[in-house]
Amino acid sequence: MSPRDRKAELARRLEENHQRHSSARQELGFDAGRRHLMLPVDAIDPNPFQPRKVFDEDELRQLAGSIAELGQHQPVVVRPAGERWQLVAGERRWRACRLLGKPTIEALVQDADDARMAVTALAENMEREDLSDYEIGIAIRRIEDQFPSKAKLAEALGRTREDLYKYLAFEALPEDLRARLDAQPRLLSRAAAADVKRMLADERALPLLREAWTKLEAGELQQTRLAAFVAAGLGKAEPAPQRKAVERALHRFTREGQHVGTVSRDAAHFVIRLKVDALSGAQEQRLRSFVEALLAESGPDRNESGT
Repeated sequence: MSPRDRKAELARRLEENHQRHSSARQELGFDAGRRHLMLPVDAIDPNPFQPRKVFDEDELRQLAGSIAELGQHQPVVVRPAGERWQLVAGERRWRACRLLGKPTIEALVQDADDARMAVTALAENMEREDLSDYEIGIAIRRIEDQFPSKAKLAEALGRTREDLYKYLAFEALPEDLRARLDAQPRLLSRAAAADVKRMLADERALPLLREAWTKLEAGELQQTRLAAFVAAGLGKAEPAPQRKAVERALHRFTREGQHVGTVSRDAAHFVIRLKVDALSGAQEQRLRSFVEALLAESGPDRNESGT
């Protein structure tokens, strides 16, 4: 599922579950009711539902350089918030403009409730390679009550239920360790978090986990060994390792020096990932038509691979 498709699917399901705006035919990219304005940069606040905890400073400086040279490629999206504005989408562009000291920024103003804000922020960020599992897990928690079941939520996100529960495993961690993840969100993967959650069923595990966590932060213990460290302290068998498909990068797409997507494959999938704003609507349709035509051709000759 492409980033644009994922965003549309999230929007569609949110509308179904809310049973609101049924006659407006709205989705996350809707145009009705929008106003195109130049707004003071300092009058805009971040999206309170932004899943990203850390913004890469080097990437922001590169984006700022691109904006300084070529201008703002796409407006940010905001909603009214009293006498100020809140970002719905485009926080990296807003931060880059702040770095440049720009007084104003091009913006589209739209009405958006909290649920739509949370869904938009998650959809905008999920396909970026540097968004951590922990950040995604927090964002999923914010929108889960908008869906009638975990199965529907997983479907809307393009994830399996098993994978969804791994994202949700971070909530089982004690508050002090989640605070440490806020500072280093990439410290623990969702698979490692799921292993740790199973260990925490034993009340004796918590002191061992805090000891292991200190070693993890110091680089003395790998995250994949965190649950094993706790299990050993409890005198239990090491949990079965989480199996993960090995994905091999084949190509990296860039435009004007900026990373916009990748091509990769694992044992079961050939994956093309593109950023939401990498293609126009017409280009997206051309790409879909090309892939459909390609798949309509005769399948690969199995004998070529010797299988």
